Amino acid sequence: MAKIKAGDLRQVITLIRPAVTLEDRKSPGTAGTERKRRVTGWEDAATVRAAKSDVSGREFFEAHAVNAEDIVTFTIRWRPDIDTTWRVRHGGETYGILEVNHLSYMRDYIRLKCRSVKGGGI
Repeated sequence: MAKIKAGDLRQVITLIRPAVTLEDRKSPGTAGTERKRRVTGWEDAATVRAAKSDVSGREFFEAHAVNAEDIVTFTIRWRPDIDTTWRVRHGGETYGILEVNHLSYMRDYIRLKCRSVKGGGI
C-alpha cells in the first residue's frame, strides 16, 4: 500500500449516521395520553478531510438497459466508530458505505468503499 500523506486529503466530506429520535404524540382515542414513537432519520456525525478515488465506473446490461454503478473509495484518518450503516456526503452526492477497511488496523487511516445512493436518501 502506498503511503498516504496529509496533503492527499484534499476533499471535504461529511459522515452521516442513522439517528433514532423519540417523538411525543397524542394517542388517538385516548384523552391527554402521550406516548413515544421512534423516528429514523440521518444526522451529521463529522466533517473530515479525505482522499477520493474511483474504483469502478463499470457499466452492466440488465433487462436491455444500461445501468451505471458509481463506486468510489474515500480514505480518511482513522476513527473507531464508522460502520456500514453510515453514509458519506460529498459534492452534492450521497454514498452508502459498502465496506470499511481498517488498513491492517494500524489506526492511522480507514478506506471506505462506497456506492452512490440514487435520490440522496436524506
